[in-house]
Amino acid sequence: MSTERVEKAWQSKGLQGYSIEAILGTLGHYGITVSEADFRKLVETGYPQDIALEWGKKWKGTGPFKPFHYAAAEELWRRWVPERLSPPDFAVALAELMGALTSLISGKQEAPVQAAFDKMNAIRQRMPLDDKGQPQLAFVERALGGFDEKVAEMFDSMAEVLAKMGQTAHADAFAEFEEFLLPDRRGIATAIVRANKNERDTALADLEAVSVDTSRTPISRILAVDALIHLGAWPQAVSRARPMMLQAEKDGDIHLAIDLCARLEHVYKATGDRAGLQALASDAARLNEMHDRMHPGHRHRR
Repeated sequence: MSTERVEKAWQSKGLQGYSIEAILGTLGHYGITVSEADFRKLVETGYPQDIALEWGKKWKGTGPFKPFHYAAAEELWRRWVPERLSPPDFAVALAELMGALTSLISGKQEAPVQAAFDKMNAIRQRMPLDDKGQPQLAFVERALGGFDEKVAEMFDSMAEVLAKMGQTAHADAFAEFEEFLLPDRRGIATAIVRANKNERDTALADLEAVSVDTSRTPISRILAVDALIHLGAWPQAVSRARPMMLQAEKDGDIHLAIDLCARLEHVYKATGDRAGLQALASDAARLNEMHDRMHPGHRHRR
C-alpha cells in the first residue's frame, strides 16, 4: 500500500492535483484497498456513487476524510475510465448550462449560453443509452440526484421562461434537451414552448395526442394532461382526463385513477364548475372505497 497521503485540505483543493498513489494511499489508510483492475470490475456494475456506497461498508474515515471515498471514486473514474462519462461530470455540465441560462434570464446578455449548450451537446454524445436509444435511467437518476427541489423547479420551467422572454432558439434547444434527458416528457416540453410562440392551437393538439397515446407510459400521459391544465386548456384537459380515469379504474390501476380524479377536481374548482364537482364526487367516493379495499388501513389522501 502506498505511503503517500492526501492532505486534510483536499476538500478545498479538490483531488485533481494529487497523484493516484496519494489517493489510493488515503483510501487504504481508512480501510479500502483497491487496484485499477478491481476498480474496473466495479465500473461494470455501477457508477461512482454506487462504488462509494459499497466502500462505505468498510470506510473508517472521520473529520475531513469522512466523505473522501465519494470524491475518490469520482476522481479514479475520471483517470482510469476517462472514456466513460460519469453522472457527477454530467451534473457539472448541467449546472453550468442552468447557470448560464439563469444569468441570461436575469438580464446578462453576455452570459455564455451558447458555450454551455455546446459543452452539453458534446457530453450528450457520451451518455450511456439503453436499448431504446434513451439515456440509461440509473445514470440519469444519479446525475440529477444531487440537485435540490428549487433547481428541479428551475429545470422544469426553464424552456417556458425562455420562450416567454422571446429567447425562442434557446427555448427550443432546452426543451429538446429536456425531452432527451427525460423521455416521458417527449412532445410535452416542446409543446409548452410552442404554446408560448403563438402556436397554441397546434401545441394543444400535440398534448391531446400524447394524452390518448396508449403506447406512452401512464406518467407521460398524465404529464400531457398536466400541461393542458398548466396552459389553461380546461375543456381539453377534462375531455382527456376523464376517459383516462375511467379506463384506469377498469384496468385496476386505482392509484392512477385517483391521481386523474384529483386533476379533474382541480379543473372544476378553478373554473367554478359545481356540476362537474358534484358528478365527480361519486367517482371519488367509489375510487377511494376501492382503494381502501385494496389497502385496508391505508387511507388515500387526495
